[in-house]
Amino acid sequence: MISKKTTLKGQYEKLTERLNKSLDQVNKLTETTPTPAYAAAPDPNILKNLLDECEDSDFWQNFKKAAPIMFCVSIEEDQNLRQMRDMSFIEELLKTKSILTLLNNKL
Repeated sequence: MISKKTTLKGQYEKLTERLNKSLDQVNKLTETTPTPAYAAAPDPNILKNLLDECEDSDFWQNFKKAAPIMFCVSIEEDQNLRQMRDMSFIEELLKTKSILTLLNNKL
């Protein structure tokens, strides 16, 4: 018997469910956002190049690079926050090291 997940209809239903949940989230986030009184019709050509449309703007690309630096600088004055930042970094470093070691041993 073919499971619902592997059928085209099952995939369609799952995608529809995910899109509806995402739209609900976006609608909740934009409820308090000032918007114009008119609604612009979506450009039907937007789906032709969907991957490019989903790319972050230059602002967000730069923000992704700058945010960790801004965070680290902002907590530099507080000893407790600085210690927590350092411990978090060390934990991530050790986790990465263990993953790399495990992969190396498997090879």
